[in-house]
Amino acid sequence: MSKGHFTPGKLVAIGNLVPELHYGPFSRDWWYYSDSQIQDSNTYAIPIRLGFQVTLKLNQKHFIIRIVRNLKNPNIPGFICEGEGINSGVCSSSSAAINTIYGRVFGNKNKTKYPGATMLGFHDSYMIQQMLNDVDFRPFTICLYNITIFIASIPDNNNYEGFAASFTYKYK
Repeated sequence: MSKGHFTPGKLVAIGNLVPELHYGPFSRDWWYYSDSQIQDSNTYAIPIRLGFQVTLKLNQKHFIIRIVRNLKNPNIPGFICEGEGINSGVCSSSSAAINTIYGRVFGNKNKTKYPGATMLGFHDSYMIQQMLNDVDFRPFTICLYNITIFIASIPDNNNYEGFAASFTYKYK
């Protein structure tokens, strides 16, 4: 990706943290794990906020990316990119939304591909700080052998009500 073709995105709307999405059964889908350096941590969770919007300029054309609920499963995020009067429709990833519109605007033969997380600002310290505003708890993962344990919430009382975790196992 050439630096001349990309202007970093500008935040339009921060969006919302939705407790049933960000801390519920599908919470793993509503957090992005970045390895950017911030707050003395190597890997940390950034909320994928419902209603988040960012504008950016690709190859001298303006685009806007929005985070919505996925149409096929409203419990997971969906991504819409618009530019030059063209709409991507709801896509399952930000990369798919951006690259779909980019291909339509500049021709499907164009081989340029953009990484969605970078386009959303998930590697930009200012954008990350904005997305982390009002976040009381950030989920985290613990890796133990081939098992990844996702801790979605921890109770603030002694009866353990409200604890939520899930795990994934990578077989070979």
